[in-house]
Amino acid sequence: MYHNIIGAAVAMASGLVIAFVNYLFSKKVLVKAPEKYSLITVARQILQVGFLALVYLVGTKTQLADPMYLLVGAVLGMTVPVFFFTKKLLLINDSLLSGENEKEVDTDG
Repeated sequence: MYHNIIGAAVAMASGLVIAFVNYLFSKKVLVKAPEKYSLITVARQILQVGFLALVYLVGTKTQLADPMYLLVGAVLGMTVPVFFFTKKLLLINDSLLSGENEKEVDTDG
C-alpha cells in the first residue's frame, strides 16, 4: 500500500514540473508574441497528454505501483498548480496591456 502512495507522490511532483514547464512556455509566448498564444495551448496539451501516457506506460510495465494511483497523482500535480500559474499569467497580461495603453496615450498627446 505504501508503494502506491509513494508512487502517487512522485507522479504528483512530476506533474508539478510539467505544469511549471507549461507555465514557462506560456509566459515566454505571452511576452514575446501574444498573438501566437493560441498555438501554445496545443503544444501544452500535447505535453500533458504525452506525460500522462508515459505515466501510464511506466505504471503498467514496471508494476512498481498501481497505475491508477500514478495517474491520479500525475493529474493532481498538473491541475492544482494551474490556478496559481494562471493568476500569474493574467497579471503579466494585464501589465503588458497597461504598458501598451500608456504608449498609445503618450503618442497621442
